[in-house]
Amino acid sequence: MRVARAIRVSLKVLLRHRVRAALAVSATAVGVAALLVLMSIGEGAKREIEARIEALGRNLLVVNAAEAPQPASRPRTVRRVTTLRLEDVEPLLAQSPSVALAAPAQDGGRVLRYGRANTRATVRATTPEWLAIRQFALADGRFFTDAEAERAARVGVIGAVVRETLFPDADPLGEVVFVGRVPIEVIGVLESKGVTVDGLSEEDDLLVVPIQTGLRRIFNLDYLASIYVEVAQGATMDRATEEIASVLRDRHDLERLGREDDFAIRDQALLARAEAETVASFRRALNALGATALAVGGVGILSVMLLAVKERTGEIGLRLAVGARRRDVLLQFLAEGTVLSLSGGVAGLLLGRGVAWALARATEWTTAVSGATVALALGSALLLGVGFSAVPAARAARLDPIDALRAA
Repeated sequence: MRVARAIRVSLKVLLRHRVRAALAVSATAVGVAALLVLMSIGEGAKREIEARIEALGRNLLVVNAAEAPQPASRPRTVRRVTTLRLEDVEPLLAQSPSVALAAPAQDGGRVLRYGRANTRATVRATTPEWLAIRQFALADGRFFTDAEAERAARVGVIGAVVRETLFPDADPLGEVVFVGRVPIEVIGVLESKGVTVDGLSEEDDLLVVPIQTGLRRIFNLDYLASIYVEVAQGATMDRATEEIASVLRDRHDLERLGREDDFAIRDQALLARAEAETVASFRRALNALGATALAVGGVGILSVMLLAVKERTGEIGLRLAVGARRRDVLLQFLAEGTVLSLSGGVAGLLLGRGVAWALARATEWTTAVSGATVALALGSALLLGVGFSAVPAARAARLDPIDALRAA
């Protein structure tokens, strides 16, 4: 009852000083909005990184052919060794307990033609396991089978960018695109995955074909560029890396020949995790800026409350003289500060959500206002009111009634 009465009295007092109260509410609203917007930017960046890590695939390792020694006459040429073979895949599955799935791959940039339209895309030759390892989903059609991969069938699955470029107004299923002079029937379309985790290349400008189709008909090669590996559930990435390296060293006879590894094993999620750490630091900086903006709003409440105590010294002295307890005076001023801060907090939430939405629409930034962000912003506004009202409230409660009446 005492708290409810204090709030009612606070509302009446604040309504008598509308301009002053509005300024304090505005300062708090701007602080809360700034905190909300900055936190939404940080949350959006965090979710974007988490989505990229998820898009890489479950526990993904990629075994790449190592770079070959560079000729002095052509220092800019990037060449790969040719010792990574299709025959290495089965031993990896058989001899590495930590390996659940493996998909060989060879790829390269090629021009795709359909009618008069053409586009440059990455042609990736692989096996059906690649779809599960990389966690691509089909938007339409189907993926090729093991039998089609074995017999070098001229079929393929295109990415979202290739579909938009070559088939903007047509159904691509059953149509034939040409890679050079090789006709490839489109049997499926992949769902969009966006850019790679490093943001440097596109994941959707793909034509995925059976491994033998790519090796024999398109690239005319007998070696692989990479092997995609999914680590078994419960196994560690380090253990899987050791097992894969052991199998490949043994198969390539590297120890007997005294050679360095002719392959490189990379945990593709490492880059994403490093970027996630950078984003975490970025979020902390944004949160600190938001807290600073919120503190500025708190200074506005402090100023208003100090002014209120000074103007109402006589009222405070009279209340104390007729029997009001000091804690009643303390509660009264804390209630006024809390009403101001909560009003500013609600206004700030509405303003912040609007600014975050507009920012996402006007820029390429991703913003996300979570329930935790809203609760934190509103809780911060409440603490702001209580914290910055504490000093003026304590000063009012400590006033001597006689001195207060004299000062009035």
